[in-house]
Amino acid sequence: MNSVKRIKKYLNANPLIQKILSDDHCQNRISLLASVAFDLLYAIWEILCGIFCHSYWFLTLGCYYLLLMLARFILLQETSEHRKNAGWKRYRACGVLLLLMNFILFGMVVLAITDNNASHYAGYLIYAMAAYTFCKTGVAIKNVIRHHNPHNPILTASKVISFVSALISILSLEIAMVQRFGDDKAFFMTMTVLTGSGVCVVISAMAVRMIRSNTGI
Repeated sequence: MNSVKRIKKYLNANPLIQKILSDDHCQNRISLLASVAFDLLYAIWEILCGIFCHSYWFLTLGCYYLLLMLARFILLQETSEHRKNAGWKRYRACGVLLLLMNFILFGMVVLAITDNNASHYAGYLIYAMAAYTFCKTGVAIKNVIRHHNPHNPILTASKVISFVSALISILSLEIAMVQRFGDDKAFFMTMTVLTGSGVCVVISAMAVRMIRSNTGI
């Protein structure tokens, strides 16, 4: 208990920590910085997997995460600007980028269908990916529902991007698990096409809604 009290006392006495805890703008910027760094590292990991495993699937997935990082970077740039409507302009720009990224998503689905070993995870890594995907999806859904703020386009766009990232993780996990544990190629193709199409439709709908937003004009 004494240790907890000392920690609380230190936190309350530290002006930098107090600023972070009380400033939503600062918290949002830190969250975006962390997300940009994570997306970059994850994209590099997927690209390296693609190089060493000779898999265009992993390379394409890595490129997708690089673009997600770019979308977050666009939002991060706005946090240092104070121009009128700048946030909504970047909000719509992210919508355009997400819509264009569906072409990459289409390529991922085609690669999965044409290459039987497109997304093969070695050993028990697939179980780690499953646990990560379920946690990531749960957090993304909670954030989209609880943290939607029509007056904060940067925060809203950030949560949408996190949700899109979770959808891509679900799609890639499904493809990997059906390839790993399924023997029916027709079933694999059907599930991949249906899930891939569903993810494309959801992302397109969110992107179009972002692009058509006239708030802040």
